[in-house]
Amino acid sequence: MNNLGNLQLLRVCTQCVLREFCKASGKQTTIAHDGAGIHICRKGRSIYHQGNAGGQVHILREGWAFRFTVLPNGRRQILEFLLPGDPILLPLLLVPYLPYTVHALTETALCTFALKDIDREAQAAKAILRRIEVTCAAGLIRNEARLAEINQRNSQERTAWLLLLLFGELKKRGYVEGNTVPFPLSLAHVADALGITVTHASRTLGSLRREGLISLTRERLTVHDEQTLANVALLPAAPPAG
Repeated sequence: MNNLGNLQLLRVCTQCVLREFCKASGKQTTIAHDGAGIHICRKGRSIYHQGNAGGQVHILREGWAFRFTVLPNGRRQILEFLLPGDPILLPLLLVPYLPYTVHALTETALCTFALKDIDREAQAAKAILRRIEVTCAAGLIRNEARLAEINQRNSQERTAWLLLLLFGELKKRGYVEGNTVPFPLSLAHVADALGITVTHASRTLGSLRREGLISLTRERLTVHDEQTLANVALLPAAPPAG
């Protein structure tokens, strides 16, 4: 792993909501009988199936994942893209099962913890339990805000908004080189996250490309004009640098 990768992993570890429970110390460990340790999940595989009780929670150490539900008409609605450092299934500490499925969007490395162990320690240490509750509540508030943001935009505005959302998160977490970030999403992922068709997603991304605002090549997103893209997304102007 290069120095940039080491810094990114250090950021994941130091900001982890479950850092007290980590026994790996940043190294690969053998998977214990209860599933705790570092677990590799292949691209396209399920991390969690909707409605399962579940016995583990995870921190996304490397790679991308996404939460989704399937509607009665068979269409998939992506609820959230998960990036390195994001907790997966943390609400299982508070509720018996979750109403969504989680898939690995890329090959992922998961820091995996036994639910029973975290629950036991969290009940004994109220500060840890409080931090877990705050993290879950913040996720709920964030996702409600995202729903409102998407519903009040047209397809081009939604697409620009999603690109900027992911660009900003990746930039904040140290996954940016110049104005380029990883972007492993397919057209189907974009469409299912925004509630539009694949054809419509292709058309709106093509429009943003032709206007010179973005480039998408080899699973990399380059934002050429962040402020104009923000204008398209109906986002407020960024504060001046410095």
